[in-house]
Amino acid sequence: MTLRFKNLYVDARVKDLPLAKQIESLIEFEQRHEVSGEQHPGDGLLLTLNRGAFIKPCPGQKGSVCCGYWVVEWGMGCPFECEYCIIQNYTGAGDITLFLNWEDCRREIIDLRERISGPIRLGTGQFGDPLALEGIFPLNAAIIEWTAGMHDFTLEVKSKSADITAVMQAKDAHHVTLAFSLNPQEYIDRLEHGAASLRERLNAAATAAREKGCALAFHFDPLLPLQNWQERYAEVFELMHEYLHGLKINWISLGTFRFPKGFQENVEKYHPDTGILAEEFYPSTDGKIRYFRPFREQIYNFARAGLQKYFAEVPIYMCMETPEVWERLKNTTFGSADLKKMLDRSLQK
Repeated sequence: MTLRFKNLYVDARVKDLPLAKQIESLIEFEQRHEVSGEQHPGDGLLLTLNRGAFIKPCPGQKGSVCCGYWVVEWGMGCPFECEYCIIQNYTGAGDITLFLNWEDCRREIIDLRERISGPIRLGTGQFGDPLALEGIFPLNAAIIEWTAGMHDFTLEVKSKSADITAVMQAKDAHHVTLAFSLNPQEYIDRLEHGAASLRERLNAAATAAREKGCALAFHFDPLLPLQNWQERYAEVFELMHEYLHGLKINWISLGTFRFPKGFQENVEKYHPDTGILAEEFYPSTDGKIRYFRPFREQIYNFARAGLQKYFAEVPIYMCMETPEVWERLKNTTFGSADLKKMLDRSLQK
């Protein structure tokens, strides 16, 4: 599928790079603009340099239990138009920035492995959907190659796309954790515009695991309690078992719908009939707007029980949740160090 943009913005510092010319040849656009730096009017694709760090600790929310994850800031944005997506609150749907100074990224990954002892979990899916852009921006394939053979290391590639070329063409993908965000197909049809179907994602996961030997992970974030949500998610859990039985799954994460102030107005402007804001919300201490805690716990309890029915040995964790919720669900104190140990152990099995 050819990606189309109204505007292509090219930073003068990258205009002569082979990668910039390659990307320009692979997309369609109406107008091309030469700009300076990362500032641009939006509504298009920007090619520029990352003047900061590529490799950063995951930006966990204040007061949340965090897992010690590292992320690659390769740019920001996504061609999919998921109505609940927080990234679109900052970029606008379809507005994408790509950083082209890949050698700096490679150097930072090597430095991370040299200075951090113990397991490293590094992900490319924090700032957008990387596999959705892999056809024009094959950074995942590059990182898979750079990190092959690294001790105690996994690269988590998370997507709603079924384009797994980066994994399938890798010489060695055993250090890859191929991850997919999942939702009921009814929600995908209604809310995840342009993304792969549920069965396409599960088939891609199974194919990569069987043929390339990579591990898998799955993320239910956000869990959305829309009409008949228990039935719809139960169907997803059963379908996962059908496709994934016997395959190595490193972890499954859960997260309930949350958003910053101002997000609701943005969603209602572009998706007035969305329906995702029908529940009661309240401002949390981390600045996000969330469901009330007892309702969040009800959602988590349902999802954990449904998944454990089929995946009893897989670590299931809650992303960016408070210690209080963890304590109530596990009946014991549980902090960030505990979560990191739990996920690190999964890599060492």
